[in-house]
Amino acid sequence: MNMNLLSQEYEQEFLNKVTKLLEIPSVYEESVSYPFGKPIDDALRMMLTIAEKDGFTTKNVDGRAGHVEFGEGEEVLGILGHLDVVPAGKGWSTPPFEPVLKEGKLYARGAQDDKGPVMAAYIAMKILKDQGFKPKKRIRLIVGTDEERDWKGMEYYFAREEMPAFGFSPDATFPVIHAEKGLLDFYMTYNLNQETDSTSDAELLKITGGDRLNMVPDEAFALVRSDKELYTHFHEFLRDHGLEGTLEKSHEENTIIVKGKSVHASKPETGVNAITGLVSYLLTLPLSKKDAALLSTIQQTFEKTDGSGLQLEQTDNESGPLTMNVGSIEWNRNQCQVGVNLRYPVTADPEGILSTLRKAAHENLGELEVYDHLRALYIDKDHHFVQTLLRVYNDATGEEESAISIGGATYARALKAGVAYGALFASSPDTAHQNDEHVLLSDMIKAIEIYAASIYELTK
Repeated sequence: MNMNLLSQEYEQEFLNKVTKLLEIPSVYEESVSYPFGKPIDDALRMMLTIAEKDGFTTKNVDGRAGHVEFGEGEEVLGILGHLDVVPAGKGWSTPPFEPVLKEGKLYARGAQDDKGPVMAAYIAMKILKDQGFKPKKRIRLIVGTDEERDWKGMEYYFAREEMPAFGFSPDATFPVIHAEKGLLDFYMTYNLNQETDSTSDAELLKITGGDRLNMVPDEAFALVRSDKELYTHFHEFLRDHGLEGTLEKSHEENTIIVKGKSVHASKPETGVNAITGLVSYLLTLPLSKKDAALLSTIQQTFEKTDGSGLQLEQTDNESGPLTMNVGSIEWNRNQCQVGVNLRYPVTADPEGILSTLRKAAHENLGELEVYDHLRALYIDKDHHFVQTLLRVYNDATGEEESAISIGGATYARALKAGVAYGALFASSPDTAHQNDEHVLLSDMIKAIEIYAASIYELTK
């Protein structure tokens, strides 16, 4: 089979079907009727309905995940992706849930992470099925619904369904990702003195910012009471620090907003963190000594994205440096809670990192809460499964690439033997978790070709 020609013939079908998914705003919502909210449930049902109409075997596992399958055999090749997306945020050129194809780019929240790649893998399966291919293993596309939060959907699925012998996740980049950093989401909570300091000229009433820990926050808000004029001082600060923001005053209360640039938390150094920018400004105000001391601690501890504020900076040859992102903050009269996403190298000591975090919390009269901890993933580059995928990729592209590592966390970790595999290329725009998220249509068609050839090689 000529996968290159076949994948091009399916371009319009890919667009038609992925559009149906992208139109659904599948962001997590609290719900008593659905595990992760109705929009996510709608996306899962849409994916399974598409597959049923195409003649695949499907299963909805209690609204928490589902799968699409064809083929026979004892072993299963698993392909794991997700249908939930992060909040759209602000600053889009087009509505985030009204997909637009413009100049070869498909714009929508989820186009890159991960609905576009999921549909690319599905179309690859459909090509093989339409061509009459009879795989010797079962090919199972498993779609999750809670990847952007805490993976409860996939945990639920594998507590009830068969674990594939091997598999891959189309939720990263090519060529093959054999190592993923460990991921640690945690909160530091500090109690605040409710008494006001009558000697301070500015009173900090509230801080809030950040939607998700796995996103660099693009906006942070503070409410400050002061009888002094802060407008000029604030805009001089923005100018000097290359930031944007607004300040509005009503009587003695100043509403202060600092804007940043949102990117995926696996590369926090490429974004602009609105929370740390706001904290930097607040430290220029005549606040109470206690508030200023805590803000200074937060800034010194979490501002540096390499973890050096906690003396955690480290790196290895397999996966690169530790990264840290302040993803949320909530400050009121009673307490301040800071949410952080930390990604550590595959050779790092996670227990040592946790010990350092506990010590830092204790020294500042705070408490550490670990919200989520995904251990690092590592599969030897010479593993036959890795080498098969790598060979297919190199044959399709004419390149001579080797397996690589990433800081992101994919569903490959949910497998006993799995890797991340595409769907982006080294030259692809990386827009996950950003406004105007998009993918190149040509990249998705090439990914379909690679996935179809890989599935064929692994199951023939």
